[in-house]
Amino acid sequence: MYAESAIQETVGRAVQCIRRSASGAMVLQLRKGVQNASALGTELDGVLGDAATASALSHKTPLEIRDLDECATREEIRTALYQQLGAANLDPDAVRSLRKAYAGTQTAVIDLPDELAAKAIKLGHLRVGWVSCRVRERAEASRCFRCWEFGHLVARCVGPDRSKLCYRCGQDGHRAKT
Repeated sequence: MYAESAIQETVGRAVQCIRRSASGAMVLQLRKGVQNASALGTELDGVLGDAATASALSHKTPLEIRDLDECATREEIRTALYQQLGAANLDPDAVRSLRKAYAGTQTAVIDLPDELAAKAIKLGHLRVGWVSCRVRERAEASRCFRCWEFGHLVARCVGPDRSKLCYRCGQDGHRAKT
């Protein structure tokens, strides 16, 4: 009984609002500045038991690492992030993509929690292997698949429906891939 009231008080102070997601899951949105979101998720998961599961989601910032040598791997990038930023509990899928660039270099796109991303941007570079690589924030614009406008998604779209039109020429009756 005491444990339930303690968890209720802890959660009550941290929660800003409660809502349902598109999939029907209950989402507890926490206030800004809550430091122990993952610990709170673990504690809630323990209290809920088999009735439900709880997990903590954190906002992530996409970063771009440029000038990687052609032999760099995802594991080397994760190791460099751990050593230089102190990213101890880094997501195994933090390195989203690793692709070839010009002059035998590579470019990586990574997702880091906001605190670590701010630290990496402030440094401005990351040493991966023998190479000092540039780090910058990646600007990603959201684009609606219904009206093709930037800045919103289909759920909040009020523009014209262009989903059946050709993406290249804008005409009806065929698709860009044909």
